[in-house]
Amino acid sequence: MVSVLDRLLRWLLALLLGVLTASVFLQVLVRFVFKYPLPWTEEVSRLSFVYSIFVGATIAVREKTHINVDVVLVALPARMARAMQLLVFLCFVIWQGVVFIRATGIQMTPVLQIPFRHLYLVIPVSGALMLLYLILGAVDEFRRGGR
Repeated sequence: MVSVLDRLLRWLLALLLGVLTASVFLQVLVRFVFKYPLPWTEEVSRLSFVYSIFVGATIAVREKTHINVDVVLVALPARMARAMQLLVFLCFVIWQGVVFIRATGIQMTPVLQIPFRHLYLVIPVSGALMLLYLILGAVDEFRRGGR
């Protein structure tokens, strides 16, 4: 199940980066060659960039390559440090993502007219996936008896 999710996230990241590259290239081509800007390419590139950041961060958490400020964590016992890490993700990323979605109300993107709350859904979803990967990592470390 996890390997399927890993592959899905990698394919999604590749797709998002492809869309980002294509939309930026199309915008530059159409704007400077044909002197006519396409209004939707800026939104598509911005959204695919933001989504690729969150999907990439989720993959980085899975591979334990995500940037981690561990000044407090190294001072705590191993199990308490892991619990603190999980608690921070649970409380901050997921909860604040939901708060952010609720705060956007019925706002729409200017050109594509997509509700912002649908676009910001990536925050709690990626936070939940990061939390899942952190829990799986903690279980794996507990089974191995390491930190």
